[in-house]
Amino acid sequence: MIRLCTTSLWDKNATHSSYPYLTECFRNTILQWVPISIFWLILPLWLFVLNRRQIKSQSLIVSRLFINKMILTCLFIFLQLIHIINYFVPSTEVKDFVYLFTRILYLITTICILWLINYDRLKNIFSSGLLFIYWLLVLLATIPDLIDYSIKIYQQIQSLSWWIKFIAACLQFCVVLCLFIANCFAEKYNAPEATLHERPLVPEFYASFPSRILYSWVTPLILKGYRKPLTEKDCWELPMSERTATVVDQVRNYMKCWKLNTQYEKISMKKIQILDSNPLEDEHRNLLNNIPTVDVKQSSSKNRKTSMFWYALFCAYKEEIFIGAVIKLVHDILQFSGPMILKLLLKDFTDLNKPKWLGVFYASLLSIVVFCQIILLRAYFHCQFLVGLRFRSAITGLIYRKSLKLSNASKQETTTGEIVNLMAIDASRFAEVTQHIHVLWSGPFQLLIALILLYREMKFSIIPGVTLLFIMIPTNLYLHRIQKKLTFKQMKIKDQRIKMMNEILNGIRVLKLYAWEVAFIRSITRIRDEELGYIRKKAILTAISNILWTFTPILVGILTFATYVLSSDTNILTADKAFVSLALFNLLRSPLVVFPNVMTNVVEARVSNKRIENFLNNEEIDEDAVDKISMDSNKYAVKIENSSFRWSNLVDDPIILKNINMQIEQGSLIAFIGMVGSGKSSILAALLGEINKVHGHVSISGTIAYVPQTAWIMNTTLKENILFGRDFDRHLYNRVIEACALKQDLDMLPANDETEIGEKGINLSGGQRQRVSLARALYSNADIFLLDDPLSAVDAHVGAHIFKNVIGPKGLLYGKTRLLVTHGISHLSKCDDIIVVSQGEIIDHGSYNDLMIRSSILQDFVNSVPTSHDEGYQRQTSDLESSKSIPTTPLELIANPFESIEHDTQQNELQPIINEIAEEKRKTIEKEFVQTGSVKLNIFFIYIRSCKLFMVGLVMIFFGLTICASLSTNIWLSKWTDTVKSKTLTNNTSSRSNQIYYMNIYSILGLIQGFLSFTMQLIQKFASYIAGRKLHWMILIGILHAPSSFFDTTPIGRIINRFSKDIDAVDSTLPNGFSQSLTVFITVIATLIILIYGSWFALIELLPLACLFIYIQ
Repeated sequence: MIRLCTTSLWDKNATHSSYPYLTECFRNTILQWVPISIFWLILPLWLFVLNRRQIKSQSLIVSRLFINKMILTCLFIFLQLIHIINYFVPSTEVKDFVYLFTRILYLITTICILWLINYDRLKNIFSSGLLFIYWLLVLLATIPDLIDYSIKIYQQIQSLSWWIKFIAACLQFCVVLCLFIANCFAEKYNAPEATLHERPLVPEFYASFPSRILYSWVTPLILKGYRKPLTEKDCWELPMSERTATVVDQVRNYMKCWKLNTQYEKISMKKIQILDSNPLEDEHRNLLNNIPTVDVKQSSSKNRKTSMFWYALFCAYKEEIFIGAVIKLVHDILQFSGPMILKLLLKDFTDLNKPKWLGVFYASLLSIVVFCQIILLRAYFHCQFLVGLRFRSAITGLIYRKSLKLSNASKQETTTGEIVNLMAIDASRFAEVTQHIHVLWSGPFQLLIALILLYREMKFSIIPGVTLLFIMIPTNLYLHRIQKKLTFKQMKIKDQRIKMMNEILNGIRVLKLYAWEVAFIRSITRIRDEELGYIRKKAILTAISNILWTFTPILVGILTFATYVLSSDTNILTADKAFVSLALFNLLRSPLVVFPNVMTNVVEARVSNKRIENFLNNEEIDEDAVDKISMDSNKYAVKIENSSFRWSNLVDDPIILKNINMQIEQGSLIAFIGMVGSGKSSILAALLGEINKVHGHVSISGTIAYVPQTAWIMNTTLKENILFGRDFDRHLYNRVIEACALKQDLDMLPANDETEIGEKGINLSGGQRQRVSLARALYSNADIFLLDDPLSAVDAHVGAHIFKNVIGPKGLLYGKTRLLVTHGISHLSKCDDIIVVSQGEIIDHGSYNDLMIRSSILQDFVNSVPTSHDEGYQRQTSDLESSKSIPTTPLELIANPFESIEHDTQQNELQPIINEIAEEKRKTIEKEFVQTGSVKLNIFFIYIRSCKLFMVGLVMIFFGLTICASLSTNIWLSKWTDTVKSKTLTNNTSSRSNQIYYMNIYSILGLIQGFLSFTMQLIQKFASYIAGRKLHWMILIGILHAPSSFFDTTPIGRIINRFSKDIDAVDSTLPNGFSQSLTVFITVIATLIILIYGSWFALIELLPLACLFIYIQ
């Protein structure tokens, strides 16, 4: 006869005996079905992840590890087949049907695993987390069978059937153990040959699953950093998914999708009455089908619409955010299992009849749950930090790209300080908010679960506490609304401060020349004081908000215990009720403490989101203003027909170029002449698309190179300034150097063309900068060259050399289209055509001789311009003179200073020093170094002194008092429950007056703890406010009183970062960090003291753990 189970599913007497065991029915059902169920639940999600990965042409090789996994899996299938066959073998023993059903489930699951192992290999999965978890659970489920059969063999050694079951269980255990060990390792990663010379890829992508969840793959890097300071070369190669280009493109695609959907909805509303067969509607449908390749242009400033930036940002990484939410949910559920296990453990201590192993089991179970919580919490933060890093990279990249495409009207509305703050501060706000963004739903969820569990312990006594919670929530929301307004105003003032600081640094030499440091220090300080006013108000509100959330669990506990004790004489506050309730109150504290900080981060992120959206919605340059036409299809390189232009897109702005018409053939040299402000440079800007086209048509055939009036020089070597990211062609490079008359200048530089050029070309003369800019354009080998008065900054004879060898009919640019804006007259006769510009209009054009005969304007222009001889004489600084002022190295230092050494061995020993000297000659800008290792004590002392020692002393005093109050509250509660326990054992009742007495003292201690904590938080916020004021003053004084040479070797961007990002850290990050650190220190110190107070044996465990913690830190 076939029965489902021959034994009961659960036997309480068997599990609560001195030698516990599980029934055979439980072992064959629940214990075996748990790993199988988990596998089939996770499998669809795992396959969804795998299907998104493309099968690469070079999948993982068939390694020994892969073969061993396949063989062991086949062995496990073979064992299940033996179990199934054995079930159908006739026997007098009554067999359970669930035994057969479980083996069939294992057989189906393992066959699926056999296919999944090979599919993982094709998808380049180095280690499967699903299989690791599955075999771990199967291994744990196999152990009770092995123990039970071992006991049965010991009791019935003569039974052959039990020997067979024991051998089968041993074989299955060995196979499962080997499978688990095999899944602890990852397939070997073979780096592609193309990347062998690069830095290695992050091991996280090919590490084993245990290594990923324990983060042991980071250990080699940590050990390397412990031995020596880490550099960029020591770090791993950043994967493509984390690179800025990939991240920015991903967010931009979602922004385009949203805009296209919005446009399609508008069109659908207008065409709602048109039939479905309307070709216009089909056209818009096709438009939506090609979303990734369509670029949406900005609307006009009057019809500006929101870019839904936050929507695109979160949608781009919704999967990672969802994974983080799932991990957080599992962590929160496990978190609340701790108090329930604690309750069972406390009951076990009070019940002397229960077996001793049960207490050990509960303690072990509690440790396992805590370990799982730690693993899940680390995984959660790792996921959220990655999302935050991508958010910051995307925002920075979008702002940087947008700043390069702003229209002239937008540039007037946007300051440099605002752009710096957007990339340095607002981008960081989004990165910070992702760390705890799930607290917005996890906090209420934890609150709900905690209240349900508290209700089970205290029944309706929790009603006053719940009422208090509901009162606190809207109060804090109101405070955060005020904080949002203050943050917005503070950021506006900060933009003004950074803008002024940028203007000061750009004109620092003039400022020092006239000794204006004190006046500008006062101006900056005035703005800073206004900013600090808002910071002070925010600090007060933050302290009130923090203390409300921190003090709420204490008040809830007091109200709950008081209501429970006073509501009935039979309500006795026992140890398990008190400490389990206290544990639940402490779990309430975590989301309630973090929640105000998260709300603060959300408020700041919303302000930053509005600022970023406003910037991203600024008007851009119209990319369709200039049509790009193939050179083969048109003989004209440049063509403008009936076009008018203005600087901005506003109708009220005046037109600066009116009715421009010109056609320039390919390969011609055209000169634009006219008085200052006549519109010559504006015509070149119109060809570049830099100014708005009112009407008309502009077309260009070929690529463009532009040489501006004011040369733009990068902070890199002179060679890199010329190459500008292009491949090095020695022949072309040498020709460009000779043509631009740079050969002599290179010979005078300390390291020739490898000499580092300072910021804005500080160690080059004006003429040298202009020639480097011209050389960069020549090296680009473009088709059309727009030359905006390139000879104005060079000497007359140098200008003649450049015109002859570069611009003129026999120069390097012969055959190229050249548009030359000039105020000189010496080269006009060699131009193919001359265009005369006056008051934004082209009034005449023709050859030099024709215009000299018929054009009085050209005659007046020629007469008003000095001859080349006078022009060269009148220049105060010539190229030769300016070259003398270049900080060069004497020839005796440029030459090898050790060539007189007779012995080669000595010279070889000194060669590294020679190379180091030569390397230093190349550098102008001092490299910025980041401090490594632990923070030095003097840094702490600087901050403490900035906070004022008196304020720091007060913080430490209230810190100690808060710890004492926290200890007193917990110790008093322990004494209360011990008194109740003793009275219950003797009298079976507890005195009501005694309960009230203990309740009053507990309430007073709780109120004192809350008051001390609030005072400590408030003093700490004011101390941080004082430190922010003083440190900004110290940096400002130090910078403005620095010598001029400091600004020659220090980039302005580096200084601006000190006044933006670093000062923001002093104003916001450090105070919040110290506030959270104080809260954690109070909790940790109070817990350690209670542990030692309860048992001195805790020191035996705490001392080695403390040493290990200090070593890791």
